[in-house]
Amino acid sequence: MSNSVRNYNDQFASWMNSLSRYTRLPSETDELRLRKAVLILLAGIYSILGVFWGLAYFALGQTLSGSIPLGYSIISLVSLVYFLRSKRYKFFCRSQLILILILPFLLQWSLGGFAASGAVILWSILSPIGALMFAGTTRAIPWFFAYLVLMVVSGLLPENVLPPAMLAPHIIVFSFVMNITGVSAIVFFLLKYFVQAREEAMAALDKEHRRVQHSLSLAMEVQQNLLPKSDPNIAGLDIAGKSVYCDETGGDYYDFLKIDGPGDGHIGVVVGDVSDHGIPSALLMATVRAQIRQRCSSHGNIEQVVADVNRQLTQDVKDSGRFMTLFYMEINRPNRIISWVDAGHDPAILYDPNTGKVDELNGAGNLALGVMEGAKFREATRDIAPGQIIVIATDGIWEARNPNGEMFGKDELYKIIHQNASATANEIQRAVFESIRRFRKDAKLEDDMTLVVIKIVQD
Repeated sequence: MSNSVRNYNDQFASWMNSLSRYTRLPSETDELRLRKAVLILLAGIYSILGVFWGLAYFALGQTLSGSIPLGYSIISLVSLVYFLRSKRYKFFCRSQLILILILPFLLQWSLGGFAASGAVILWSILSPIGALMFAGTTRAIPWFFAYLVLMVVSGLLPENVLPPAMLAPHIIVFSFVMNITGVSAIVFFLLKYFVQAREEAMAALDKEHRRVQHSLSLAMEVQQNLLPKSDPNIAGLDIAGKSVYCDETGGDYYDFLKIDGPGDGHIGVVVGDVSDHGIPSALLMATVRAQIRQRCSSHGNIEQVVADVNRQLTQDVKDSGRFMTLFYMEINRPNRIISWVDAGHDPAILYDPNTGKVDELNGAGNLALGVMEGAKFREATRDIAPGQIIVIATDGIWEARNPNGEMFGKDELYKIIHQNASATANEIQRAVFESIRRFRKDAKLEDDMTLVVIKIVQD
């Protein structure tokens, strides 16, 4: 773009901003301010042209025809002054559109018809175009139909109704050129300004979109770093964990916690699912992760840990409607005992390959975290045996849907665990996610998925 064109655009934009300041209201959008500024500009151009056209017709001896554009200029300027004082945009817009629609028709009639006037009625097209720009697409339709009606009427008026042609042939030709050129120029520059404003808005929107995407990428990187970087190496246990988010960030969470105990073979495993997903859920997930880690550094059984975290979380999410389900398990491999608290989460799965039986590690009717500040949580325990497999997951696993809307289901998950009972924890995990991928095909992932597989290694 040359410097002269750029300077012209900058100057024009400056004029538009200056015009919009005179009629600006605090609650208005930038789009409405732009519409006001362009309408004021259009009314001003029309008023100036009306003076020139009126004086030209007076010079040609056409008093009646000259009084019509001059009368428009006077009425238009009066309505403009009234608008600048009252700020009544709707009244100003309608009055301008009515004047632009009717007066060219009256002027054409006074000059003897469509051809004798040089098609001056073409100026009326600026009324529906103005309605489209200033009042919206729906409200512009009646204005366009009114223009069509006037155009048809002007073409069908009988010759005996119209006054005789008043202008010389060369003046009529000149009028055709001026009317067509004038209307075309105004339409072009109005559309050019609106298209340019739209392009600038789209460019700003695209820039904001890239900024948001960059922020989401950083948030995703931060959240991924909050998840365990590797699977734990615990004697007598084979453990694998993984989370897959449906957005850049999510509300699913899992963690492996160091538990103080005699010798090796002790670990805490946490799987959580924040209501909804996205950035708000990711922030809540990070909060709970920090609270659990901090609380676990103190002494106390897991029901006390969960109760303390719930008390703090309830205060954080008060009146937000958000909550978090949690499954917290501690494994004592040397004593072959597991203890857990199920806080509104789906039960973990325990599979015994020796019997082929699948059991669910149900809780005791505990509430989800963040629902009630003084909620009590009951701990459950169970013996474990070598070869058994424990699977803790979020509902995004079995609620994954295919293009037909069918859910993956828990039965399919049980089947995969049974078929891969001799495999490692990591292999079982990969088999589950691969089966879900084949099942979903090209269907969008609607919820986060987290899966932790724990295999009790043979002595």
